[in-house]
Amino acid sequence: MRLSGHPIAPWFLERVSQARSIALMTHVGPDADGLGSQIAFALAARRAGKQVCIVNEDPLPPRYAWLDPERVVGGFDQHVGRLAGVDLGLIFDAHEPQRADRPAAWLRERGVDVWVVDHHHVAPTLDVTGVVATGFSSSGELVYRLLQALGWPVDAQVALGLYAAISFDTGSFRFLRNQGDTLRVAAELLDTGLDTNPIQEALWASRPRDEVVLLGRILAQTRFTAGGRVAYAALDASIQDGLDVAPDAIGETIPTLVGIEGVQVAMMLKPSRHPGEWKLSLRSKAMTPIGQVARRRGGGGHDHAAGATLTGDLMTLCGELLVEIEAELPPQP
Repeated sequence: MRLSGHPIAPWFLERVSQARSIALMTHVGPDADGLGSQIAFALAARRAGKQVCIVNEDPLPPRYAWLDPERVVGGFDQHVGRLAGVDLGLIFDAHEPQRADRPAAWLRERGVDVWVVDHHHVAPTLDVTGVVATGFSSSGELVYRLLQALGWPVDAQVALGLYAAISFDTGSFRFLRNQGDTLRVAAELLDTGLDTNPIQEALWASRPRDEVVLLGRILAQTRFTAGGRVAYAALDASIQDGLDVAPDAIGETIPTLVGIEGVQVAMMLKPSRHPGEWKLSLRSKAMTPIGQVARRRGGGGHDHAAGATLTGDLMTLCGELLVEIEAELPPQP
């Protein structure tokens, strides 16, 4: 395993610089951090004279079309042909190749190196190569430092993806982990001439109506335990009946649950793409680290934002997880 905790690793920079053609990927159900990071990297790489393509498992969600004015993002089913001739694959915002699904598998089956660029904690047993720098707020912030180390240009168009990625993963700069560097990076992106108002509106003030209806349904099914310190929702597929929402729309409602007064931990279980699988999402406030609950279940993430993929009966899993979560709560004052 070759893994760097910082983007300025000479062996990593050398491999990227020497690659003739690079394929960029992100995780299934892409969000603004993964998409913004790979789009920014692609634009900067092309300006530096590199051949680069973006092929994700999923096509670009319509809600993020504004992130890709040059239309560089492709989905695997329509654009697998772009991968021909690639000699390096990079996965953004995920450090487990299976989370990129078919594009990563296609490359690895043909002997192509698939490396990672991520900011989430890595299990010590995981065999991956690349950069996983957990000191960064987002993959977007990490990619900005990577582009600087490579000497590639960051203009206003490149800055668009990076700023969107950082804003998304920090909740519009609410969750900085006491890191002044994140705000310094944002300021440097503004210095490119970037107009951030459309980005903030697109991310935080343009929720589709069906997603508002979905949020109402989730809130109606939300329950509380541990004296109101834990909010949880165990959701089956019917929660989306009759609604046209993005695949990640359910998960993006969990900040609302943890934002309720008195709640220290929010837990959500939602259907996965595969029958019998469930996606666990956890969020917590500062006094209650919760990442270890996800890691014990084979997942990952940060101390206060984590998740995992689980199998089993929904309500049985819910009960087991609530016991584990309550054990992590600090004593009542």
